[in-house]
Amino acid sequence: MIIKTAFASSNGLDIDRHFGAADRFDIYEVNTGDKTYRYIEVREVDKACLNHEHHDVRMENVANRLIDCHVVFAECSGPGAKSILSSKGIQIVDVERGIDEVIDNILYGKVKLIDEKRLVDNIRPQAEVTELNEIRFAHLKKRHPCMGGEANVSAGRIHLPVSPACNIQCKFCTRQFDKSLIRPGVSSLVLKPEESVDVIKRAKELCPELSVVGIAGPGDTLATRHALDTFALVKKEFPELICCLSTNGFRLLDRVEEIAEIGIETITVTVNAVDPEIEAQINEFVIDENGVKTSGVEGAKLLINNQLKGIKRAAELGIVIKINTVLVPGVNDHHIAEVARVTSELGASLLNIIPLIPQNGMKDIPAPDCVMLDKVRAEAGKYLEVFRHCKHCRADALGIPGKGKDLHSELYKDRDVEAVETFSHG
Repeated sequence: MIIKTAFASSNGLDIDRHFGAADRFDIYEVNTGDKTYRYIEVREVDKACLNHEHHDVRMENVANRLIDCHVVFAECSGPGAKSILSSKGIQIVDVERGIDEVIDNILYGKVKLIDEKRLVDNIRPQAEVTELNEIRFAHLKKRHPCMGGEANVSAGRIHLPVSPACNIQCKFCTRQFDKSLIRPGVSSLVLKPEESVDVIKRAKELCPELSVVGIAGPGDTLATRHALDTFALVKKEFPELICCLSTNGFRLLDRVEEIAEIGIETITVTVNAVDPEIEAQINEFVIDENGVKTSGVEGAKLLINNQLKGIKRAAELGIVIKINTVLVPGVNDHHIAEVARVTSELGASLLNIIPLIPQNGMKDIPAPDCVMLDKVRAEAGKYLEVFRHCKHCRADALGIPGKGKDLHSELYKDRDVEAVETFSHG
């Protein structure tokens, strides 16, 4: 069995730091099967305790940095640390010894750690994943306006438009630069990651209720590195803000470990079908990281495979997952309940069914009426909680969604809409 361990250490040799006072953790993989171990890295963190007092946000951030570990060793840990690590499925052991000695004890069975069933393939059991993610989801609903609670009328969010390219082509998608149009894929501009900190500072002045930083375009967040680089900056500068990433999921499996390491709390994945024959009617092609384009059913198979594996792994890493599904009459209206069933079993917590906006390659398909939307929501709701407050937000949105006022034009009033990067596929 492979046990991923973190040691609170000041020197890389001894376990000599309280959990809350540690500013670094040494990470090892310990293989009890062949009696070997491997040093991985040092992870530097901002101390969980502030002025020797428990600090919820900082404690959460440190725990998220260790989300891929099974066990943490510290000189001492308080009830707050034990509680938050336990909620993420991480055991903490208080011990004051050398790292080598503890590793030896693990290798030769002198330390009883986690039930070995939890360590098969380095993945936690699905029942445990579900229980832990329900706890995280309930917590997020209180502060995230797009998670189905009452926060949609009290909490603000900003979408940072930092992603300039996409790696798939949905037939209903038209992306453009526009100052007033309200719908996904539309932005006034594309920001550079390093501009995000100043933009958020200005956004907090305009919207003091800001609690969520999201990235939802105008392209896909994982088609380039821009979104992840931006989130890394945001987490360092604004640790109190929730980070929310939206993606088509094509590159999710490749990048989910880094997403967890950065501390991104929630991911929205657009899954329009789990049947390649249906997906091929909605999406024209995918383009992989080497620029290889795959169309039709074969491209749909690649997309769905990456989406589902990425969702499963994200749930195992403690990330709350929302599914977006575009309701296309005559194409996937009969199939969305199956999307809900499959993604729920993989660890998703919420489903947002988005009525088709007839445009681009689907301009001749009528938008679904309220009867169809209600019917599909009822069918899918048997498997996943359904979100009902979607506002078709822009990729540069700012404000409290439930208040109906978008502040993006005020936020970017000094920026020239013409001075933007070109959106592209691939």
